[in-house]
Amino acid sequence: MAPTSKLPAEERRAAIIKAVRSVFAEKGFHGTTTLELAKAAGVSEALLFKHFPHKEALYSAMLTAWVNEHDPGEFERMEALEPSASTLVLLVHDFLSHTIERSVAGGDKDTTQTRLVLRSLMEDGEFARLFLQGLPSRRNQKVEECIRAAIAAGEAVEGPVQPRLAGWFSHHLARMVRVYLLPPTPAVDYGVPREELVEQAVWFTLRGMGLKDEAIRRYYNPKAFSLLAR
Repeated sequence: MAPTSKLPAEERRAAIIKAVRSVFAEKGFHGTTTLELAKAAGVSEALLFKHFPHKEALYSAMLTAWVNEHDPGEFERMEALEPSASTLVLLVHDFLSHTIERSVAGGDKDTTQTRLVLRSLMEDGEFARLFLQGLPSRRNQKVEECIRAAIAAGEAVEGPVQPRLAGWFSHHLARMVRVYLLPPTPAVDYGVPREELVEQAVWFTLRGMGLKDEAIRRYYNPKAFSLLAR
């Protein structure tokens, strides 16, 4: 092992937490050894245990650090939007395009996050629960407000799907499409470019939420949204 450079304790702790993400994502909590974690962090097992008394402490710190990485400004910008059909279209497109299109090309961080969630669901679900309590939960609350506002404005129909569940269903749809696109050769060939796949998923989702076709056509301009996202 190469000599470990001297870092302040907090910086070393943060560096270890960041370095072990990919190992936990690849092998899960139970399939990972402390030696593997130490090698990934570029430290000795003794130094690893100096900062984290056991593997459970390191795993917990890694989960908490990841969940806390959300940009607080993103929460504020989203919650400042007026509940409406147009805001609903914006929220759905933004989430689906980020998850399906931009996230696929987003590099190791997005892939690691997805793998951590999947590993968590196959084990105790702790990371998945913590992760979903953050931005996804607050986004879904906003989606519910928008659906109710769209129904009140006559731009959506009140159907059998409960507004409080519609946001979660759209989240699960986007995430599972993301999972099928995760391998170098995607598990499903959707037969359309990613940009068009996003548009199809947006239409499917908004219709499922009860938004009327004329409202979708009025507010959904995927090309304009794509330009704004750059």
